[in-house]
Amino acid sequence: MPLESKTFRYDTELTWRGGRSCEVTAGERPSVLVVPPADFPGGEDHDWSPEHLFLASLQSCTMLSFLAHCAHNGVEVVSYRSQASGDLSRREEDRRYAFQRIALVITVVVAGGHAPLAQSLTDKAHRDCFITASTTAEVEAAWRITE
Repeated sequence: MPLESKTFRYDTELTWRGGRSCEVTAGERPSVLVVPPADFPGGEDHDWSPEHLFLASLQSCTMLSFLAHCAHNGVEVVSYRSQASGDLSRREEDRRYAFQRIALVITVVVAGGHAPLAQSLTDKAHRDCFITASTTAEVEAAWRITE
């Protein structure tokens, strides 16, 4: 029996705050100030840029996917941390700047005896992350799973 397809909808609102900054909201969630990264005019190091938010969304989506697979398989996760680094450069085919490669280093501690099963779930976590599926960038994940 084929799985029924679902559609998920997400809405946000953006308001320009002058200069090169904006505020992004989504329902009753706290707003986020967004500015260009520091290497661009009007950029700042202390606020979120679209590029940093993109990497953070990829990281958090990967984590949530992994945690869901762990929960479904009885794997107890003790801690989870990740680091992301993305290379944004000009694509050959259309000469547009884009993330072409993103590297994730993911460090997970699981309960005793759970490491082999947790390791077997990493490919599923990558596959089922909606953000990873939505990008053309090559996403490489180095998983470090210990007990």
